[in-house]
Amino acid sequence: MDEVRIRRATHDDAAAIADIYNQSVGCSTATFDTEVETASDRMRWLDEHTAPQHPVLVAERDGVVVGWASLSRYSTRCAYEATVEASAYIDENETGRGLGTALSEALFEAGRAGGVHAILSRICTENTASLAMARKLGFFEIGVMREVGVKFGRSLDVMWLEKIL
Repeated sequence: MDEVRIRRATHDDAAAIADIYNQSVGCSTATFDTEVETASDRMRWLDEHTAPQHPVLVAERDGVVVGWASLSRYSTRCAYEATVEASAYIDENETGRGLGTALSEALFEAGRAGGVHAILSRICTENTASLAMARKLGFFEIGVMREVGVKFGRSLDVMWLEKIL
């Protein structure tokens, strides 16, 4: 992989994070969102990721953000404080270059340092590339929710996966 720098996200990254996320909104089942997000939306989202167990990381190449990953709160109940949900999105021009793996591994280290114990992930069952990456990273299947999302006029299944740090 070319020289890529992985670092904590800042508000200055909000527009790039939104742009990368929005690549999946209109044409993919990587997210079930159907409305694009703005930089302001992502600034508010970043403000929700200040706890040590909820880092947001970005990967940049030549000073340009080309991917991001986050650990988000799974539940507001205090018993779930050490359980988070992972997300990772890579610029469509950067996929297949190991960036998702590198970002995820850095994210796991940040989560471990923040006291995370269990990481959950929800992936549409037709998203075979993301499922393969999750399994490669040590996630295991914990169940499939049948026809829980509708996008592009189709009912979609979602697989729950888990990784224990």
